[in-house]
Amino acid sequence: MSKRKNDKLERQEKNILIDFIPAALKNTKSEGYLIEYHYRDKVLNKLVRKRFYLNRLINSYTKKSDGLNHARRIVHELNEKLKNGWTPAFETEDQRLYTPILKLREIYLNDKKRDVREATMTSYSSITKMFNEWIEASNRTGKVTGNFLRFDAVCYMDYVLDKGCSNRTYNNTLKMMRALFSWAIEKCYCNENPFTNIKTKTKEAKKRIVVDEVSRKKIAEYFKIKNMQMLLVCKLVYNSAMRPKEIANLKIEDIRLERRYIIVRDTNAKNGKSRCATITADVIEYLQQFMCYPGRFYLFGMNKDLLPSDKRCALAAFRKKWDKMRTFLDLPQEMQLYSLRDTGMIDLLHAGVDELSVQHHFDHSDLSIQAIYTNHFDPNLNETIFRNAPKF
Repeated sequence: MSKRKNDKLERQEKNILIDFIPAALKNTKSEGYLIEYHYRDKVLNKLVRKRFYLNRLINSYTKKSDGLNHARRIVHELNEKLKNGWTPAFETEDQRLYTPILKLREIYLNDKKRDVREATMTSYSSITKMFNEWIEASNRTGKVTGNFLRFDAVCYMDYVLDKGCSNRTYNNTLKMMRALFSWAIEKCYCNENPFTNIKTKTKEAKKRIVVDEVSRKKIAEYFKIKNMQMLLVCKLVYNSAMRPKEIANLKIEDIRLERRYIIVRDTNAKNGKSRCATITADVIEYLQQFMCYPGRFYLFGMNKDLLPSDKRCALAAFRKKWDKMRTFLDLPQEMQLYSLRDTGMIDLLHAGVDELSVQHHFDHSDLSIQAIYTNHFDPNLNETIFRNAPKF
């Protein structure tokens, strides 16, 4: 190729708006008739020359002019396809590498929804939505899956970190992105996982403390006046070892008062396994008034007082009411709603309930997991040791 043509091609490659150079019919002394065009390889992100020869086609016609007319029709049809975004890659086994990066999320979620629980899908959807928002904000909408590189992945994780997330959130996001692109490799949308060599952050200790008895009494008195349903939430977390998310999805039909337990369905449980959560006498007494509601109603509905309704309350409603109470009572920031669950576990162990029973009650896979949740600061520990320590 001449230097002049090379310079022209280089100038056009620098212009990211040019995705192809139109096809043209040529007649060369050495090679005869051929069609030549250039298309942008979106994986390599450069213009690539493509040519094919027509000597046999043209010579098959009795009149050479008829053969040339056929060749011109091919050129016209080829240019129409190029204008509409077609490339030769669409006719090869590498076709999926040219999928727009913004489409990957939709394809992934559609594939996964057949295999995972609704709660898991919500998490997948949320994290990948943030990824797509970054793609648009960072002007990477022209990227294709096969050309999403490690540099792009590093830039995205820097963006996640800059949003002020915790190390735990950062690691969960990284885990999700690795899973997304591992799936993409399996389905031939890319050849390498750009997130593989990005390191996770150091795990942070859970920022929760034990809710001592005095604080629990203050909390109970507050919610007795402000919202009895929220007091019930606290008791289900503390006594029944239910997670706030499980409570938000609890329906009237899941309550078994005569057997003194609540069914936590596998679709709502954190580990995907159904179980029975024990309920205490005062909780049973309070729940009696709600058994007249239709079984399909949620125990905590979408309304100001969290009363039963056919629409469940948002999980954030628990957190907002808890945070408002904590501010009013001037309790420590680390004292979270979930802290009641850890406190209930520690109190059961202190009450002499064996570790295996506590493990099953709190739905832990093994005792090592339980140890993580019982390792909290106890403000009464010094006093307990002072009173009960033996003499030397």
